[in-house]
Amino acid sequence: MSIFSQALAGLARLSSFQHRFVFVKKLNANRLVRPLCAAIALGASLVSAGAQTAPPASLQQRLQAIFDMSAEDMAATSAFTKRAYEAQLAHIYRIQNKQIRDIVLEFVLNPKATAFEQAATQSWLASPGSGWKSHHAYPGGLSVHNLEWVEVALGWSDTWEKVYGVKLDRDLIVAGLILHDWGKLWFLFDDGSGKIREPDWYPKAWGTKANWKWMGGHGAVLYAELIARGIPTDLLFSAASAHFDPYWALEKDGEGMNPALREAAEIAKKPAPVVKPEERMAEWWLVTFTDEAWSFSTMVAARFAFELLEETAKDLGLKPDSREANKLAWFVLSRVGDFKIYEVYQKAGFHREAAQQFVRSVLDDPAPYEVPKR
Repeated sequence: MSIFSQALAGLARLSSFQHRFVFVKKLNANRLVRPLCAAIALGASLVSAGAQTAPPASLQQRLQAIFDMSAEDMAATSAFTKRAYEAQLAHIYRIQNKQIRDIVLEFVLNPKATAFEQAATQSWLASPGSGWKSHHAYPGGLSVHNLEWVEVALGWSDTWEKVYGVKLDRDLIVAGLILHDWGKLWFLFDDGSGKIREPDWYPKAWGTKANWKWMGGHGAVLYAELIARGIPTDLLFSAASAHFDPYWALEKDGEGMNPALREAAEIAKKPAPVVKPEERMAEWWLVTFTDEAWSFSTMVAARFAFELLEETAKDLGLKPDSREANKLAWFVLSRVGDFKIYEVYQKAGFHREAAQQFVRSVLDDPAPYEVPKR
């Protein structure tokens, strides 16, 4: 019999005893009741302590289900990433220029790096926004990253019209931003390690300039493909402006936008398009201004979230940087994102415990953040 049951039985016997024998009235009731109350309190504390030290079987089952999920599964069942993906598609379908709209849809829905003779092995929906432990480095992160920048740039376009009376070509801005990180479709989630890796054929990123080390890498994959397919140069230059400011980073010591386009043209075996200083379009700078604002997403939000998720994994008995710990990070970030985790931390007065509790709440009950897989 439990301590609670014994205590309640004792109280029942005491009541019966009081009714049967009159002389009990002369007893000090406190001397009998207080020990019983103490026993009840002790039992409650023991039950509470047991609940804290023994992980519930339901959580263990949920963790195993997470470890068994692929990046595709996580992105397809997250309300957060599915909403971003669908909103991004909606922006594409609103592009007025049919030629540009068809180009972007083809790149998003049927991704093939023909310049490298490589088909995509993961969907746009599942692809990350960057390499491991950087910004938006989770299943569905690419769509979230692109949607944020499109919304920001369109707001900036509205500002230019309100302040300067200038109407920018929104089609060019939206298309350039959605395509700018297209090469990250080949940033692959490695189920064996729980990290993100680039395939062996992928061009290495390089550069020595402090402000824009963007030569090669995912930029070269995109530029080579756009050049190989003969895409209009206005769109090519718009997408390239995400990584190279059309003024400050046009060309310097063999690096910059024009050198990057020459490098890509060699891969595509086509003539290199050239940005002429006297023919730069204002729209390109909105692409530049938005994508260059990555210090918070990478150096603050992502760094904090990954550190916190490592602590959470350790508390759950997972080895740091293991496949299981890393897939736990995939899952949580695909549900709520690193920005949300940082918001909880900031609004709690920069107390890590609040963010840890939030992360655990997502693991305890992820249902509010999920949608059925279609």
